[in-house]
Amino acid sequence: MEMQSQEFIAAIRDEKYTTTAVKLTATDIKNADLKKVAAAYKALEQQLAANEIAQIKIELPFETPATIELQAGIINLPYELDNKIALLTEAEEVRPLNLYLITTAENLNVSGMRIDQMASVAAFLQDPATIIAQIDAAIKQKLTELQAAADAPADAPAEK
Repeated sequence: MEMQSQEFIAAIRDEKYTTTAVKLTATDIKNADLKKVAAAYKALEQQLAANEIAQIKIELPFETPATIELQAGIINLPYELDNKIALLTEAEEVRPLNLYLITTAENLNVSGMRIDQMASVAAFLQDPATIIAQIDAAIKQKLTELQAAADAPADAPAEK
């Protein structure tokens, strides 16, 4: 799946994308249970197969607000940074859509954000089960990191 930069940015600015929200509980995190995310993957697959932009937003019950989002994008920046996306891309350029795992929490690292490319949308649509297994493993790792950050003393320096 590919998209022209200006078309992608216009869709983001006009909020013409689908967000599937998932709320994990402390028990889900403790047990590394991602069953609640399974239905969201199916919705994501359907939306992407229909050439629609989509994301999964996982809300986490940490004291310091934290989220994990899986976004289909043309560049490794979250949708909220549409002005930076516009600055870093050529309007007429056609770019492939990739799935990016975006972890956000003030206590995660210095920037408060971590972005990892998971796979191209084309690869996800071709073999969802394999890509979902890789994404689940990455989400479990992020949950471990966020739990460690939540458990760390408040005066401990953030990871660089």
